[in-house]
Amino acid sequence: MVDAHQSHREQAPVASPAPSVSIVMPAYQAAGTIARAVASVLAQTLADWELIVVDDGSSDATTAAVHAAAKGDPRVFVRRLSKNIGAAAALNIGWRSSRAELVAILDADDIALPERLAQQRKSLEGQPNISALGAAAHFVDSRGKLLRTVIQPPDHSALQRRRWYRNPFIHSTVMMRRTFLKATGGYADGLPLIYDYDLWMRGFFLGGFEYANLPEPLVLYTTQPIQRWAMVRAGARVRLRAGAREGRLLRACWAATRVLTEGAVEQTGIFSWLHRRP
Repeated sequence: MVDAHQSHREQAPVASPAPSVSIVMPAYQAAGTIARAVASVLAQTLADWELIVVDDGSSDATTAAVHAAAKGDPRVFVRRLSKNIGAAAALNIGWRSSRAELVAILDADDIALPERLAQQRKSLEGQPNISALGAAAHFVDSRGKLLRTVIQPPDHSALQRRRWYRNPFIHSTVMMRRTFLKATGGYADGLPLIYDYDLWMRGFFLGGFEYANLPEPLVLYTTQPIQRWAMVRAGARVRLRAGAREGRLLRACWAATRVLTEGAVEQTGIFSWLHRRP
């Protein structure tokens, strides 16, 4: 599955100590954006990290763009897959081949602000009860224009109360403990979308884990509005999966119906039309 001869670094030296943070970056057809994402990792104030880019069978110059951006930095690895297997499976390959006890996620079209890794590592070191830690994010369009800043609820109880209706994290802001990924089994390979929400819901179900969010924006998160309806439908399916798993199908059906309704209203643009009426 992995073309080792095309990897920037396929394995770290045996004597090399494990870094404090591993960043996993799944990438598919990301030649146009991934250099900026990699550069943002290189610009982190925390230097003790490794970056594992999983090129998920891209046919464009994704891997070449990583090589160019990394400029030979020995902390950067590329795992190039021979075929496209989906982001969830690629993420699993990434974190399972990483070495740090803390695993951070960054999408190939997003940018980590310079203090991101340092702030999250410090917070997790000071709160051993937290298993997964997110942050606020600046949402931008494909040209980098700021659209809005999204701040998630800070504590586990607030995130748990709204878990049926809202994803507790912005995925590209998350740093989590390896113990959490091992206990949950990681991402569900077969899910094409909303695989992160599925993971957090399984963590809620298993219990023994706590989630939290930092209020500071630590990532520039690129939105993809053309995928909005597909994401809404995928989110409804994840809620139904969670309801079946937890024996709470009625709650799950209500949550899925509400999300689908909100998504349909947004898709039609009726509120925008009403706002434009004289």
